[in-house]
Amino acid sequence: METSLISIIVPVYNVGRYLTKCLDSILMQTVTDWECVLVDDGSTDESGHICDEYAAVDSRFVVVHKKNEGVALARLTGFEHSKGEYITFIDADDYVSPEYLEKLVKPILEKDADMVSCDYFVIENKGKIREPRAKLSGEFEKEQIKEFIDQHFFYDKETKGYGMTCFLCTKMVKRVFVEDGLKYGVGLWFAEDQIAMINMLIHCNKLCLISDRLYYYIKHEGQATQIYNYSLWESIIKTLEKNQKTCDRIGLNQCIGLRRRTWIHILLTIQQKMMRANLSKQEFVCHLKKMRNHSSINVFFTPNTIDDNCDGIIRYWLLKCRLYNIIYIMAHVIYYLKNRK
Repeated sequence: METSLISIIVPVYNVGRYLTKCLDSILMQTVTDWECVLVDDGSTDESGHICDEYAAVDSRFVVVHKKNEGVALARLTGFEHSKGEYITFIDADDYVSPEYLEKLVKPILEKDADMVSCDYFVIENKGKIREPRAKLSGEFEKEQIKEFIDQHFFYDKETKGYGMTCFLCTKMVKRVFVEDGLKYGVGLWFAEDQIAMINMLIHCNKLCLISDRLYYYIKHEGQATQIYNYSLWESIIKTLEKNQKTCDRIGLNQCIGLRRRTWIHILLTIQQKMMRANLSKQEFVCHLKKMRNHSSINVFFTPNTIDDNCDGIIRYWLLKCRLYNIIYIMAHVIYYLKNRK
């Protein structure tokens, strides 16, 4: 298959244990006309050295070393150093199928899609491979994309399962749509992907979703997305505010589904992180109260903002009714069931 150059952007930060597998999976691609921009975001382990080793052997790897400023800015830096007409992102502790590039670029070349999204596997801590519950596929023209965001982003109202993923990995996007989207995610370290994705997607003329599972997302302890700390709350509020500004700016203020799923995702995510942090009951409840009473959150407890079949419905209504102790018990039971041997 003849293609224009594809740029793979990989932000790298202290992932020496996983990086080789990621880069080897890129070398195994069936499409060979690619460059891979490795952005060493101030790593203090061997990650930067590994990047340099791969670049020394294969000139398609380009390495940028910079001070640590977060994944959103690392992605933007990688984009600024890239030359490809088509852009895709891979996290340095994940890996991809050999056909990842070939199958993502095919709808761009054959159907003139502006963005293509594939499905993925989740690799749990103990090596267990998990498949998200529902696959979503199809083609959507520009006039359908706003409705698609409302109905299928995060959660699919038709299948009652997962909808289109909100992260940049698993996507390939034409270059012209990427830069502005990435800039909206800078300054965030929670859900920066979602902000960037929406700002890219809303400008696309055609979106294609393929059901092939081509991306392997690795969950492991110590991952930035798995850690809870007290600055998380400030980042969440900043994300919600930026998300609302985005909706206002591009005419998505009526997309209750998108706003609702953003909040449900945040609610479940922060509770999972609090469980991993092994907070005391008092600390756990204290943060639930903070979530419930914040002015940026109250809008999500107004009538008709959630569907009966939406993920997180039980904990949503428990939080709405301020039944914090029940949420605490429920979170512990679910966490135990998911992590027992």
